[in-house]
Amino acid sequence: MTAIKLCGLKELAEIELVNELKPDKVGFMLYQRSKRYCPLQQLRLCRQKLDPGIAAVGVAVDAPPFDLVDLVAKGLVSELQLHGHEDADYVKYLRTVLQSLGYSVLLAQAFAIKTDADLKRALASSADVLLLDAVGGGSGQSFDWSLLTAELRGALNKRPWFLAGGLNPENVAQAVVSLQPYGVDVSSGLETPPGSGHKDLTKMRAFCAAVRAADTQLAPAADGQATQSAAAAPSAQ
Repeated sequence: MTAIKLCGLKELAEIELVNELKPDKVGFMLYQRSKRYCPLQQLRLCRQKLDPGIAAVGVAVDAPPFDLVDLVAKGLVSELQLHGHEDADYVKYLRTVLQSLGYSVLLAQAFAIKTDADLKRALASSADVLLLDAVGGGSGQSFDWSLLTAELRGALNKRPWFLAGGLNPENVAQAVVSLQPYGVDVSSGLETPPGSGHKDLTKMRAFCAAVRAADTQLAPAADGQATQSAAAAPSAQ
């Protein structure tokens, strides 16, 4: 099943719907200059209302590492996503500090994909999860999906990776079927108007439904491949 991450949430009404829709993750923007910024007090309220089975991802942009550690320690986020210019040393240091304090936290790192070199840079990251985006910042733009060749997708599949950038209820099914990412991440594609920072509850429903319908479409093909592989396997002697 394709993992679903709904990002840029900040209203309690959105959390109520999220608890019904049951995506795998929701993202809270920690960057104060973003129109989707979720202030600390509001984050606390959202976290209290959020179903504990849904991961609360803190989305940071070049934040001081100990600010992020503090949010984890307070139980406000359960995962972290780095969406700025964080380098390998930053990722290593943040992970070391978290582990030294006994926190097992998934670290995701986002990359703006324009060329093959950007994909190779993403693959070189030590993050637990990769997020492939366009220009970032909830622009609503897609990158060139043709860059994701079968060979590169094979390399990406060695760990969880999320497709982001320009996804919406109308095109996400195509993305799931054609690229088969581990997960999909959406922010501005859930907004009316797109890019406004204001989530549309109808679009949230439609997006999750489209992803799950695409998974159903993929399931018969996967089952057929498994049957074919089993039939081709040599019988035990």
